[in-house]
Amino acid sequence: MNWAEVVAHPSLQDLPFKIELNEYGQVVMNPVKINHSVYQSRISNILGNMRSDGITLTEC
Repeated sequence: MNWAEVVAHPSLQDLPFKIELNEYGQVVMNPVKINHSVYQSRISNILGNMRSDGITLTEC
């Protein structure tokens, strides 16, 4: 499978998580767990409070 086939496949559209293709053309689905987002937010807030002269960014 290639990326054009993934994009065109109706079952793979509008998923609530991201999908990727590995080097073998297999679709890999890794839903993000809520704990990961909570930790990201907490760390971002701590860093933001430590340095008020900049901004913190988290991954999407």
